[in-house]
Amino acid sequence: MKILTSVKTLALVAGMLLAGTMASEAKPQKPSGGSVSANLVIGKVFYAGSTRLNGATPKNYGLNAYVELYNNSADTLDVTGLYVAFANSDASANAWTAAAMAEAHKDSIVVKQIFQLPTETTTLLAPGRSIVVTNSAIDHSQIAEGGVDLSTADFEAKSQNKAYAEYHNEAVPELKLISTFGTTDFINMLNGGPSAVVLLAADTNLEKCPKTFAKGKTTGSEYTIVPCFKAIDCVDIVKQKTPSADDKRISENYDAGFTCTESADNYNAQAVVRKTAFVTSDGRTVLFDTNNSSLDFVSTTDLAPRSYSSEVSGLSDYSLVIPESGYVAVNIDKPFCGPRALTFSYVNVTNNSKTTDLGYYNYPGDSLLLIKGPWIAIGQPGTYTLKVSESQGVMKTRSSGMTWSDEDSKTLTGTQASRMIYKFQNQPGKVGFKRVEAVDGKYNVATFSDGDRLYYTLTTAIADKIAAANGATGSADLDFIEWHGATPAKTSGISPVANAARSASSAIFTLTGQRTLSPVKGINIIGGKKVIVK
Repeated sequence: MKILTSVKTLALVAGMLLAGTMASEAKPQKPSGGSVSANLVIGKVFYAGSTRLNGATPKNYGLNAYVELYNNSADTLDVTGLYVAFANSDASANAWTAAAMAEAHKDSIVVKQIFQLPTETTTLLAPGRSIVVTNSAIDHSQIAEGGVDLSTADFEAKSQNKAYAEYHNEAVPELKLISTFGTTDFINMLNGGPSAVVLLAADTNLEKCPKTFAKGKTTGSEYTIVPCFKAIDCVDIVKQKTPSADDKRISENYDAGFTCTESADNYNAQAVVRKTAFVTSDGRTVLFDTNNSSLDFVSTTDLAPRSYSSEVSGLSDYSLVIPESGYVAVNIDKPFCGPRALTFSYVNVTNNSKTTDLGYYNYPGDSLLLIKGPWIAIGQPGTYTLKVSESQGVMKTRSSGMTWSDEDSKTLTGTQASRMIYKFQNQPGKVGFKRVEAVDGKYNVATFSDGDRLYYTLTTAIADKIAAANGATGSADLDFIEWHGATPAKTSGISPVANAARSASSAIFTLTGQRTLSPVKGINIIGGKKVIVK
């Protein structure tokens, strides 16, 4: 892909709060499957192997392969018990490719191996940090081309295979083998591909996942069929000699593209790595994540773990003015990011028994590269600079009830003719969604100007359910839906009162007994329990 512009490390807005300041007080998130833009991503995969130094035999060397999981968010993540799986890599005739899966097992992936991060000890991953899993957590730089020092890896597969058994690092915790094909007990990524990697949520119920054999077979090695909706992230790595979408293992809904190393040679000492989307003012790298590996990944000869490019690709400035109300609708047609002093919100509603009000989903401005609008930007009045990505593809659209009208008028027709249109209103002291004036007794016609093109539609049934939360008795008098989401006051940091109110059950101490506001790297005592922070 052509890179339009290139700049060095980017400070989004001078003087803004450090990324992670707000997040440190929140309960660590547990990454869940099916994320539109996963907080935890597969950042780097070294699968191709290398060659031994000084002509040593055997020549080919694959012990230094590894997978790196990267916290791409501004929040601390709880990665305890997550699964790292590897898609099946049979020859084409027997392969469970994405096309074959679409016919036989839609929205699923056949994996040959599943490993799990330990469950005995809680593992927290700080923003901008990584988990590295490998077969051999030693310094390989004196053995093989590429100089990969994996002695700082976090977890190691303790294979008893003779090729790996002598290269273990006993100081590194074990990566649990949950299931595998045949008797293979080491991470088995093919040096020539395919080597697709799938990161599964810790709550994946593997006992309910069906088993299968190679496509067209009724005997042989047994594989596991895992549901795509439990995938936190996927990277489809195809054969590097003949890269083709026909070789994909993962549905386009979860990885629209594929990647592989630039060199077609086996044992080429190259890896695939995510490109850098932007760098926050405190130096936290945020990686591309469009659910399209063709756009997100590049081939690299930098085999060092936890190493990402300092080049930020294809950014342009966008000036955003927050008015006196503290809110403004924004509709940018490309992915973007902003300062942490801003919060971006989208609004949704579901028609179920638990629905009592609109749902508000808030993201700190620099938490991720946000997908294109519409959003509602929240912050103190003033002018802010957003960074718009000109080189990153558009991510999958999130589920949201908000709509942006490019037309000057809108009339709901067909099955939606009975719905009501509510336009976003952000006047000082009165922020929310105001129902349009009735036309011939209906509220399904709206006109728009440049400043008020954001609107929402509601059925009578949903309006009845959320009426009480908005001071109405039912849909008939629900003229205004109040804003119940984030407010400008909440975007400026954590109040001292909130800090003082931390309960003793959530108090955080170091091993030396020093109390801290947030977990530190290493072993922490949180609520009386030991927690490891990477």
